[in-house]
Amino acid sequence: MNPYERWDDWEWERAAQEVGRERGFNYEERPRKRSYTRKKKPLGPLYQWTGLQKKAALSVTFFLMVFFASKGEDMLSQGIYTAYQGTVQSSNYYASLNGMALQVLGMSIENKSTAVDATMQGKFVPPVSGKVMAGFGGAGEGQAGLHNGIDVASALGIPVVAPYQGVVTQVGEDPQLGRVVKLDFGNGWTGVLGNFGDIAVAEGQRVDSGQVLGSVGLSAPLKKTWLHIELRKDGVPVDPLPYLVPAN
Repeated sequence: MNPYERWDDWEWERAAQEVGRERGFNYEERPRKRSYTRKKKPLGPLYQWTGLQKKAALSVTFFLMVFFASKGEDMLSQGIYTAYQGTVQSSNYYASLNGMALQVLGMSIENKSTAVDATMQGKFVPPVSGKVMAGFGGAGEGQAGLHNGIDVASALGIPVVAPYQGVVTQVGEDPQLGRVVKLDFGNGWTGVLGNFGDIAVAEGQRVDSGQVLGSVGLSAPLKKTWLHIELRKDGVPVDPLPYLVPAN
């Protein structure tokens, strides 16, 4: 019997390698492993959304959750709805989330403030005189959400006065507004002034209408000499323009 007939495939391969080495060929002891590259799966549509679109989707989910919670009679639903009612009293989340949804749909936002206290219209002294560069309710320049106030053009070092008599509740820093002074005018009215340079008042201090609070600066990230002015009634932002003393 021919001895070569008893060789298996591995023995034939070894013999071929030996012949090849004698003729100057090099073979590796072990066969090379094939390298495979995994094809990246395309990202879903969620990863292609902008931050504003994600916020709008979140707002829709939030409102649906609140809507069904208001209809439910179980303890969990009642708890969610009670918590929602409590947050609405302290801040106008509805207006902000609704505004973001309108921006995603490409609809123009004309958030005209509704008079919540007609007796106070025209009673607040303008903190500075100048042109309104960013109005109420739209997307403020350099800000992700809705604009809860107005930005008035001024100049570096111009004095900023208190719009109404009240108490200074906070002097500090804000990531978007820079150095801020917050005021409580009483009867549910509060105010926020931002982008200060120097500040001449302290927390807890009582101020009169027209009293100097500090000066216009460049402390906000926008780096423009615009004074940010906010007015709120019972925690709800309102357009300051109808409540400021009209310019002569």
